[in-house]
Amino acid sequence: MLLGGNFWIVAWFFLAALVYSSAGFGGGSTYTALLVLNDVDHRVLPMLSLVCNLLVVSGACLRFTRQKQMPWSRCVPLVVGSIPMAWVGGSIALDREVFVPLLSGTLIVAGVLLLWGGRKQQGDGSASSSLEHENDSLAIPPLSGSMDLGWRSGVVWQTTLGAGLGLLAGLVGIGGGIFLSPVLHLSRWSHARDIAATSSLFILVNSVAGLIGQTSKHGWSLGEIATEFHTHAPWWPWLFVSVLIGGQIGNRAASSWLSHLTLRRITAVIVLAAGIRLGWM
Repeated sequence: MLLGGNFWIVAWFFLAALVYSSAGFGGGSTYTALLVLNDVDHRVLPMLSLVCNLLVVSGACLRFTRQKQMPWSRCVPLVVGSIPMAWVGGSIALDREVFVPLLSGTLIVAGVLLLWGGRKQQGDGSASSSLEHENDSLAIPPLSGSMDLGWRSGVVWQTTLGAGLGLLAGLVGIGGGIFLSPVLHLSRWSHARDIAATSSLFILVNSVAGLIGQTSKHGWSLGEIATEFHTHAPWWPWLFVSVLIGGQIGNRAASSWLSHLTLRRITAVIVLAAGIRLGWM
């Protein structure tokens, strides 16, 4: 039987990579949920998810950088705060009895934030001026007053936010962009393109840091990691191929087929469904 009867999980990884990459995400939350549902060892699946994240989101980061759409000066505090904590989170050993409920809860929260953020974005977009729509159809006007000052100039707060989300991302083996993006949208941190680019970079660096943490806590060499992959998920090379292809298609074309708001809603439904399903296991 093709792929040992696991063609479906490869197909789902491809679809997840295509949809998530269109919105600047890596898809780690859904990869992890799919692997849990497929009874992959909980020590191995975060590493598989993080590698898939890297394969998908690296293309998005490269595209944003080439198009000069990466807001480096603004995203540095978030990224700097997240890197060490993602490593710390990844290096903490969790039993399956703790890991699965934690993952389920984070997926449900992420799905709710995505839906909430999408409605907020739609409401703000309808009130924007025609000039703003010409410059950026997804533009979100900045807040005024103390809230605006706190989010635009509060380096300490943004570093703290990055650290907290990095720790959570490291614990459950994802990049964390799926948590960061809704928070930035709800706070009107910047325009949608800036947020997508920042989320992509956030996922990239946290996936690297989390992967280092995940490997260090087990003390596995590269050869031992490959052995564990083959033992618990012998079809793992196909997962990497599927997300690489899906991510490339999503980065280049899918954003022109569907609006960002529609993609956010689709992603939210997928994440919520996975979180609820895990919660009932």
